[in-house]
Amino acid sequence: MDRRTSLKLSAMVFLAFFLVAVGAFFGRNIGFLRSSNGQQLNLGPAVKPDIQVPQAVMNLQDAFANTADQLKPTVVNIATTQIIKQEYRPNEFFFGNPFDNFFDDFFNEPRPRQERPKPQKKYLERKMSGTGSGVIISTDGYILTNNHVIGGANEIEVTLSDERKFKGKIIGQDQKTDLAIIKIPAVNLPAAMLGDSDKIKVGDWSMAIGSPFGLEQTVTVGIISARRQSLMIEGQQYQEMIQTDAAINQGNSGGPLINIKGEVIGINTAIYTPTGGSVGVGFASPINKAKAILGQLIEKGKVTRGWLGVEIRAVDDAVAKQFGLKEAKGALLNNVLKDAPAERAGLKRGDIVIEFNGKPVKDVMSLQDLVAQTEPKKKVNVKVWRNNKEELFDLVISEMPTERKNELGETFSPKGSVGESSVSREWMGLKVKTLTNEMAAQLDIDSSEKGVVIVELTPDSKAESAGLQEQDVIRSINRQPVTTIKEFEKVTSTAKLGEGIVFDVNRHGRLIYLTIQEK
Repeated sequence: MDRRTSLKLSAMVFLAFFLVAVGAFFGRNIGFLRSSNGQQLNLGPAVKPDIQVPQAVMNLQDAFANTADQLKPTVVNIATTQIIKQEYRPNEFFFGNPFDNFFDDFFNEPRPRQERPKPQKKYLERKMSGTGSGVIISTDGYILTNNHVIGGANEIEVTLSDERKFKGKIIGQDQKTDLAIIKIPAVNLPAAMLGDSDKIKVGDWSMAIGSPFGLEQTVTVGIISARRQSLMIEGQQYQEMIQTDAAINQGNSGGPLINIKGEVIGINTAIYTPTGGSVGVGFASPINKAKAILGQLIEKGKVTRGWLGVEIRAVDDAVAKQFGLKEAKGALLNNVLKDAPAERAGLKRGDIVIEFNGKPVKDVMSLQDLVAQTEPKKKVNVKVWRNNKEELFDLVISEMPTERKNELGETFSPKGSVGESSVSREWMGLKVKTLTNEMAAQLDIDSSEKGVVIVELTPDSKAESAGLQEQDVIRSINRQPVTTIKEFEKVTSTAKLGEGIVFDVNRHGRLIYLTIQEK
């Protein structure tokens, strides 16, 4: 090989190495990758996004991130252990002792019978574990959570955001609001700011923080979807709940619902879930409900509520029209319990409470809240609408009994069939007959009661839509007595659905008002 050929070969080798080096250097920028099996993939040049994000959007994103950063340390995981005792009986010979036959067969004599002692009850202990969330509300270790998270727990372990663990102690519980306070032996803790749930609006941003499925410090964001006045959840009645589409799952219970300012506006309580997971319908107890009872929970361990001793129902347009009110407001006394504060003060069934201790009563719920928040033995004044005018009464509130009979909303099942009478009339899908003493006895109604009894009711009729039932005794319609069929015909001939119809009904001894109106 001559010198020229050697130089040419060297140049070619150098060029090859140069090209390999350049390719290796620039390959990263032109998208060369290798797959798991070593094959080189060319994905093309990377494209840098050129998207102009409005500053308002970036500010909103920063607000969520900052709120989460500041509030996460105030949220804790609550793990509970409950010991359940189950009775069991040791295995016994159900057909006698097998040694009895042994004596019979081999010794030709029965074994002496001994009276067997009664077996003692024995129990198996089984541990059940649960998990939930809570929010620190004071720097010295008080934590707000749901009552159903810690109810019945024998052991409570609280895990902070920095993974420190403490044993929790139950300080106070309130089943009615499903709220509870526990305490841990720690100081200088970050505490959440409690906001004002009365100021929230549908469409406001909301953030839920908790431990869904045990996954601690989980943050979800949504909006306030609605405000629900009344909900029945697992057999318990909840009032004034906040509905949100921020994802809430099992384990979120007891954690805070937060507004975009970082203020706690509710305590996550329940979800609607046909699948077991979040479907965007979650409910939180308003924080103002908690603020109203925190002092009692911490100081007394329970909540003492005021009691008026009445059953109430809503004032709708029909009631307002027939009772002479200018607008549908207040709470109609459906019944006044005997020897209760209301009865002692002179309140009567049919009164409409429009003001309680100087505060206007907008509806049933506002009266319930005002009475419940009043300390027992406190003297208050109640303004009612009676006989087309206002009247003022003074009364002393009592403590709400632990067990209350004849609660509003209780239903009664029919007891026996109603006997026949000679004359009947039909109207709006119901057929009535004059109440007799025999009928009253069958319906558990006082013999002094007067009215007409419903003996037939057409399904899907106007009468059924008003809530009337067979065997109801109609005492009056639009405040006009209907003690006979003749009176019933006279009153119904002038009753107009457009103006609303109010029925005064005795249902197996229970007095209730029912209404219907078609606009």
